[in-house]
Amino acid sequence: MTLLEPSGSHREDPEWHPAIGRRKESGEVLLEVLGELSIFDMLTWQELSRLARIVHKRHFVSGEEVLRPGVPRSGVFIIQTGSVDVVRTRENGSSVVVGNLGPGELLGEFSLVDDSPRSTSIVAAESSGLVGFFRPDLMDLVQTDPQLGFKIFYRVSQILTSHLREDIERLRRVRAALRGV
Repeated sequence: MTLLEPSGSHREDPEWHPAIGRRKESGEVLLEVLGELSIFDMLTWQELSRLARIVHKRHFVSGEEVLRPGVPRSGVFIIQTGSVDVVRTRENGSSVVVGNLGPGELLGEFSLVDDSPRSTSIVAAESSGLVGFFRPDLMDLVQTDPQLGFKIFYRVSQILTSHLREDIERLRRVRAALRGV
């Protein structure tokens, strides 16, 4: 069973807005989806139930833009199925795929600490299902359930730290390669 949620004015997301009446999976299905995502592996079933109240699920077809550059960051999205391409626009206006993300990986995690506009475009590389939650909803959850909020922020900070370490290692390899030229 799929329920349609009415769109709330302050909860509107400029990127997911086309999904007016965002689909909200039935409780059990959404709990299963959340329970399968590694970002939430430290949450109890009861905590997943509370989180499910603010999580939205959306399906994208191949080639559909998931996130647009220049749009203020508003939420965190997790790839459930399929994959997405990370696309940057060059100075000459052409686009280049700089990465590909698959199931369990996060998009927009910086939105929890920074609301500057997105710098890249995310495009569905194939039919893909994403779940997401928006910063205002998460902040409300933090106010009503600080322990759950802490667990989510802690896990996101672990993921951000891991990404930063990977980026630093890539930079070291590039520098080493340039020195050898």
